[in-house]
Amino acid sequence: MTEAGDGRVERAAESCRELARGVLAEHAAEVDTDARFPKEALTALRAHGLLAAAAPAERGGLGADVPALTRMAADLARGCGASAMVWAMHQVQLACLLTCDEGPELRAAVDRIVRDQLLVASATSEAGVGGSLRTSVCAVERDGPADGAADGPTERAADDAAEGAGAGPAARLDKSATTVSYGVEADALLVSARRGPGSPPGDQVAVLLDAPRTRLEVLGGWNPLGMRGTCSPALRIRAAFEDWRILPLPFGDLVERVMTPLSHVLWSAVWYGLAAEAADRAVRYARKRASGQAGQAGQRPSGNLAEMRWRLAAMEAQLAETAREAQAVLNGAAQPTVAFALRINSLKLAVSEVAVDVALAALRVCGMAGYSEDGPYSVARLVRDLLSAPLMIGNERLVAIGSQLALMARDR
Repeated sequence: MTEAGDGRVERAAESCRELARGVLAEHAAEVDTDARFPKEALTALRAHGLLAAAAPAERGGLGADVPALTRMAADLARGCGASAMVWAMHQVQLACLLTCDEGPELRAAVDRIVRDQLLVASATSEAGVGGSLRTSVCAVERDGPADGAADGPTERAADDAAEGAGAGPAARLDKSATTVSYGVEADALLVSARRGPGSPPGDQVAVLLDAPRTRLEVLGGWNPLGMRGTCSPALRIRAAFEDWRILPLPFGDLVERVMTPLSHVLWSAVWYGLAAEAADRAVRYARKRASGQAGQAGQRPSGNLAEMRWRLAAMEAQLAETAREAQAVLNGAAQPTVAFALRINSLKLAVSEVAVDVALAALRVCGMAGYSEDGPYSVARLVRDLLSAPLMIGNERLVAIGSQLALMARDR
């Protein structure tokens, strides 16, 4: 994943800014109110080739590197946090697939995802593991077709044949995932599971499932405080699949090198973008007050304005540095050391807390105009979306992990 030098990344970045100001912002309130998938945003992102942003240019993508993806995620978040988060999560899954798409069948499947701008979701959570990404209960099994799995002919039969899937399903899985963002809307799912029924909980693989051939059962409702458009209910996932759909790289290595670093960087970029938008609205409101348009001429600027700016600057600097480090690890130019893991986790911890602080400071500046769900100075949705940040991989868990890593780290 290295940035293309033909200007396509710069054009894509400008498209992100335009879409954020346009279609994403236009539908953000409705997506939030109805807790529905941001279909208009995803249609527009597809039309601009932005779902393939992380794919190399030679594979049909935009060739955006991690710093470029970070800027895009932040820009998209200014229009709609949920849309930006869906896009960011998809880029993580695409990067995982591109890292280890060995073999003609798997490579053909990934090429189709890039070519057709297919949306990929992640199903790595699971009931019964206490929130641990590196532990699975469900296992890949090989004793017949999955109960209820859609293993007959599908509308994608021709594509499957082109990918060498003619031998038919050889394995199956049945997983109860506690949270699967946009899983029902996705075209494919990357699912973690134990390598086999006799494997220990930490011996995991990742499996690429084709959504039309996968049985999804929604378990419970979806009516959260914020990030409502991510549509992340619990799902039961059942599928029969071919052996080539099991990624060759061990799941632990995939998590260490790609999934966790890129998730924390791109999630943090979304949170930074939301906080920056809240701060900008607060500044515009403060200017209106200072000019007397709000009937309060002569008001001294709130000290919250300065606080927001230095907090944003600190987040931006940490985000940029960590994005460069993540790029080096993805390229193989650096190793995912303990110190690197500590810095990646520290980024998530810092930005998820500081972004909330910035949004709340913006709310204090805007007062009732910010507290309202309507109007140009409303920061209500931004605040609610950001309150999800400390919960996405709980900060208490990351603090405990970070304390252990701090004792182990040998380098910076």
